[in-house]
Amino acid sequence: MPLYAGVCETCITPPPGVWMCGYAFRPSGCTAVHDELFARALVLTNGHAALAILAMDLLGLDFELAGQIRGRIAKETGIAEGAILLNASHTHGGPNTGRLNAMGSRDPAYIDVLVRKLVGAARQAADRVVPASLEYGRASVQLGVNRREVVDGVARIGRCLSGPVMPWVDTLAVVDSRGAPFALLFSHACHPTTLGGENLQITADFPGVACRHIQRETEGAVMPFFLQGCSGNINPSPRGSFEDAARHGLTLGAAALEALEDSAPLEGDALGWDEALAVLPLLPPPPAAHCEAAIEELRRQVEEERARGDQGRILHAEGLLAYAEYERAISVQDSPVLEFALPIQMLALGDARVLGFPAEMFVQYALDLDARTIGPLMSLGCTNGVLGYIPTAADYPFGGYEVDRAHRYYGTLMPAPESERAIRQTAYGLLGIDARDWTPLPM
Repeated sequence: MPLYAGVCETCITPPPGVWMCGYAFRPSGCTAVHDELFARALVLTNGHAALAILAMDLLGLDFELAGQIRGRIAKETGIAEGAILLNASHTHGGPNTGRLNAMGSRDPAYIDVLVRKLVGAARQAADRVVPASLEYGRASVQLGVNRREVVDGVARIGRCLSGPVMPWVDTLAVVDSRGAPFALLFSHACHPTTLGGENLQITADFPGVACRHIQRETEGAVMPFFLQGCSGNINPSPRGSFEDAARHGLTLGAAALEALEDSAPLEGDALGWDEALAVLPLLPPPPAAHCEAAIEELRRQVEEERARGDQGRILHAEGLLAYAEYERAISVQDSPVLEFALPIQMLALGDARVLGFPAEMFVQYALDLDARTIGPLMSLGCTNGVLGYIPTAADYPFGGYEVDRAHRYYGTLMPAPESERAIRQTAYGLLGIDARDWTPLPM
C-alpha cells in the first residue's frame, strides 16, 4: 500500500507574563523569550489507516486537555483518536499546560489559543500529504546522568554515575519520492532542565537547539520532531546555563543527523495502532488526622506567604494546601478507589513500533523494552497526558523526590511499587512480547 505523509509547524510561544512551569517558587510569569516554542504535526496515511504524531515544546498536558486536543483533531481530520499521539518535550522553560498549580497558574486564554494551533497544525498536515516512505536509524549519544544519587540510603537529585541512562538517539525519517528526507523524528531520554528555576525566559531548552541545528544543517529541508523518551530519572549534565543547553542540543542534533545518514528503510508498509490500560494500584493517603494536621499547617503557611506577597510562593503554598485537602477527602471515604487505569498507546509503522506512556517513566522501562523487542522501537514518556513519575519497584525503598513528593504537584496519589508489573505486562502485550516472565532484565 502506498504511503503518504504531511507535516506542519506552528509557533506556540506564550505572551509575556504567562506563568512558566516545572519549578516551584518562580516569583513571576515569564519576562522574555529566549527562543521560540513550536509544535510540529506529522500525518501518515496509506488509504486504509492514518496516524498523527504531534511533538510539542511543552512541559506536559493533563489528561483532560490531552483528550480535548485528540478529540478535536479526530473530528477535524477523521483520524481515530487512539491513532493520535501527543508528545511533550517536557521543557521546564515553557508555560503551565497541566494541573501543576503549585508551580504557577495556568492561563486559560493561552490554552485556548494552544488548542486551536495544535488542531490546526494536524489539519494542515493532513491536507498536505505527499507520497513518502519511512527510514529508521540509531546513533550513540548521551546527554544526561542518572539523577537518583543515594546518600545514606535516601535518593536525592544529584549525579549517580553508575545508574542506567539512555545511550542512544532513535530516528524515524520521512522521505519523499525522490529519496530526500523532509521530516525527522528523533527521540532521546533526558529532562530538558538545563536551565533552573531562576530562569524566567521562555525556552525549549536543548531540544529546541537540536531542532534548529537539524534545520540549519539541512538548509530548512527537514522538519525536526523531538520526542521525549522515558526520562524520569535522567538530568542533563552539566546544567545551569543557556551555553550548556546549546552544547547539549548541538550534540543531540548532530547525533540525530548521524542516525539519519545511516538509516535504513523500514520493513513493511502497514500502519496501525492499539491502546491498552494498565491498572495501577495506588498508595493510600495518610490517615485523616495526619491530613488535618497538614491542612492546618499549610493554611498557616498560605497566610504567611500572602502577607509576604511573593506570588510564586503563594501559589506553591495554595497548591500544597489543595493537595492536602484532596488527600483528606480520600482518607475519610469508607472504600476509596485506590487504582488508576493508565492508557498506554502503541503505533505501528511497518516493522517499527512507537510506545507512548502518559507519565514520567524511569529510563529502565525503555531499556528493558528495547532489549526484548526485535524490531525498531521508540519508547516515549509525557505522551497523551502525564500522571506523574513511574519509578521501578526497586526505586521505592530509596524514596526521594520522584517517589515521596512529586505526586503532590501532579495532584494524584502515588502509584504503588506493584505498578511496575502492571505496566510491563501491558506494554509486553502491546508489543507481542512473551509476558510470562515480566521481571526486568539486569541493567
